[in-house]
Amino acid sequence: MKYKRCTTDHSVPHMEAASSAPTLCSSEARIISGPDEGPGIHRFMELGGKSLIWQPDAASPFHLAAEESVKLEGRGTTSQNSREWHPRRRKAPHPEFWRTQSVHKHIVAAKLRQAGLEDTASKLDNCHTYYTVCQCTQCRKVRKFPNRCDLFCCPECQSSLAADRRKQVDWWVAEVRQPKHVVLTLKNTATLSRSDVVRLRSDFGRLRRRKFCRNWNGGFYSIEVTNEGRGWHLHLHALVDSPWIDQLELAKQWASVTRGRGRIVKAHAARPGSFVSETAKYVVKGNMLAAWSPAQIKMFVQAFQNLRIFGVFGSLYGKRTEFAEWIAELKSVRPRCSCGSCEVKYYSEVEWLIHEEVGTGPAPARPPPPPPDHQMSWD
Repeated sequence: MKYKRCTTDHSVPHMEAASSAPTLCSSEARIISGPDEGPGIHRFMELGGKSLIWQPDAASPFHLAAEESVKLEGRGTTSQNSREWHPRRRKAPHPEFWRTQSVHKHIVAAKLRQAGLEDTASKLDNCHTYYTVCQCTQCRKVRKFPNRCDLFCCPECQSSLAADRRKQVDWWVAEVRQPKHVVLTLKNTATLSRSDVVRLRSDFGRLRRRKFCRNWNGGFYSIEVTNEGRGWHLHLHALVDSPWIDQLELAKQWASVTRGRGRIVKAHAARPGSFVSETAKYVVKGNMLAAWSPAQIKMFVQAFQNLRIFGVFGSLYGKRTEFAEWIAELKSVRPRCSCGSCEVKYYSEVEWLIHEEVGTGPAPARPPPPPPDHQMSWD
């Protein structure tokens, strides 16, 4: 089937079937792939016996390989090669994400104030309210950094805290030779207190000291909590360096250690990256935290405030010194600009406004070197 473009000027270009083309059925509208002329995958939309509309789709989550060209022939749409989908490169979080987190932060702050936690609410209100401007002294590239409260209950700081935790987890994962992902849960409870979190951590310690866990060489763990209307659900994720873990026996041992409070137990080989995403998450998601009542948010904050929810054990416990040295080395490295320079200057918001108003012009160029036979004259 052949098509030609209409000469009439319309806001949406139309296509008409050539005189030699067969009549199309007006009772159905088919989509025919067309050449890609912009973002997304453009298509022909058949509206009737003769009329076609050139209609682009929304941006597709995938793009085709260079050799995956699609052409329109007399027998229909054909592909020259086998179809291979290539996902688009992941982009930075959309501004809508940050606006949503800001709304969640203010909701949590308002509920904390209703619950009587004025100090914590004030810290959340002040978070991400001003910026520090950093400018490279060589290429004059500018970056801006917001102030952060770094509280575990701040929805706006959670992504930054999770990114920092992910770097740390990646370091510990490299020390585990035979990783096994273990999930231990407890029976839902109507209330949540600091003693409940401490008890979960101590129960996990008693489990590791049992004869069943003698082949657990080491590992690390992270504690999380959820509340979806059926009570508080405390659970623990652990990455264990062990050749084999019997899940049925683990469930019996966990029920014995917790005196019947233990519930769902999972143990399986850790896939690359799967466990990192579990342990690098926040204690609770920002949207879930904002949906809780003031009393529930107060209960959660008081239970986890100044409490360690990440820990290492076994053979990894002796590597804490190496980990601390690695952290110190990261902090000692000066940030480097894309131009290769490490020389930067910091401004407050007011200082930066004055700096832009006054203006310093482009970076001064270095003078050319003198010729070899140049003689300096003092006359």
